[in-house]
Amino acid sequence: MLKVAITGNISSGKTLVQNYLTDGGFITFCLDKTVDKLYKNSDELRQKLILEFNTDNKKEIAKFIFDSPLALKKLESIILPFVKTEMEKFFSDNNHKDMVFVFAPTLFESGFNVYFDKIIFISSDENLRLKRLIERNNYTLEYAEKRINSQLKEEVKLKKSDYIIYNNSDIKSLYNETDNVIKELMLLL
Repeated sequence: MLKVAITGNISSGKTLVQNYLTDGGFITFCLDKTVDKLYKNSDELRQKLILEFNTDNKKEIAKFIFDSPLALKKLESIILPFVKTEMEKFFSDNNHKDMVFVFAPTLFESGFNVYFDKIIFISSDENLRLKRLIERNNYTLEYAEKRINSQLKEEVKLKKSDYIIYNNSDIKSLYNETDNVIKELMLLL
């Protein structure tokens, strides 16, 4: 099984690519959605979060972590083992497939890149991502910038990726670039 990670910084277009691949019949798994499910369904996780942050509310915790790198590291140390377990289950459940895609926004920050055969990076201009983030989430400029600055810079991640899909134009261009990368990956099977 070829394990392919798709990553990109916030508001780069990962969800568009995931929906496109899922609609195209590919097997996909999203670590962000996994985190959401864990927040809702894991009593063990919620207990650990309450112990550390005095809350298990994701939005309240987000306010702490974007102001404190130490709080972010603590959150990661709590939640990443749960996420890794779910990802390993996904791999096991789909081990009969030729290729699977895992969408991982913080792939490099979490160290999860070591679990993949190939990495695709969705790249988008920072000003465009900032605009999308403000429009999509109704964030203030200051908070949107904090969210963007909390991630490793694109330049660092581009060097560690095998393929790059640029999303600075329209959706048709994004899908065309995605198709081109998928064709290259199919040659590896």
